[in-house]
Amino acid sequence: MRTRILLLFVFGALAWADDARLRGGNILACETYSFRDLIKAGKLDMLTVPAFYKELGIKGISYNDMFFKSLDDAYVDQIKAAVKKADRIVTCFIMEGNLATADEAKRRAQIEEDKTKLRVAHRLGAPLVRVNLGGTGKQADDETMGLDRVVAAFKELLPLARELNVKISIENHGGVSKTAATIVKVIQQTDPQWVGSLVDFGNFPNNVRYEEIPIVAPYALTTHVKVFEFDANGEAVEIDFPRVLAMLKKTSYKGPISIEYEGKGDPVEGVKKTKALILKYW
Repeated sequence: MRTRILLLFVFGALAWADDARLRGGNILACETYSFRDLIKAGKLDMLTVPAFYKELGIKGISYNDMFFKSLDDAYVDQIKAAVKKADRIVTCFIMEGNLATADEAKRRAQIEEDKTKLRVAHRLGAPLVRVNLGGTGKQADDETMGLDRVVAAFKELLPLARELNVKISIENHGGVSKTAATIVKVIQQTDPQWVGSLVDFGNFPNNVRYEEIPIVAPYALTTHVKVFEFDANGEAVEIDFPRVLAMLKKTSYKGPISIEYEGKGDPVEGVKKTKALILKYW
């Protein structure tokens, strides 16, 4: 009840929305990063997110580690309890970091930190993490030395991931993961049964987006569905939304359709408009 009162105070009288049902049985999810401004302003936190997502009719929560006050078991258990109380599902745990750095001490520390976060993901009930690959600072090195460092790090992480039954996804996110070809190399050089892609609609450059996405789509474990701007009819301005969704449909994708709003203006409205497009075209 206290959470409900807080959300009403912050966001106004939101009507409870029925959970969206997507054709194909995919779970509609949303990244906590979509609401980063609200979180930074103290209007939303990891404990109130589940009830808020219920208000929005979004079943899946993709939590980002940067917003966690702690990785301690007690705090993680509080979040897990809030998720259960709101009848939500944790779809992914987003892990930041750099596994491609030339600084061996920092790389070793990052591997150990990622192991800790894999355990957090498991405790939360997340079936999947996004491991950020990072970069060397030079694209040519990213595709050679950086790639080798990431593959070696993944081979250290995979035994624990298998033990915990948590899969690893790679987002097209710059650095070593800038190009689809390099992402696929990491997957194929590690374990395609446990490592896959996170298909972000917006991170590939505009001029290669529709050539790159089909390369990583067959390996997709989850998504970041981005719309930066909407026209007067609520359609996406910068991205051919139906075209990108069709690329996923072609692979019989069954994973989460997860909204990551990075546009201007009210993020709640941006998420709602993105949700409407997903319901229209998926």
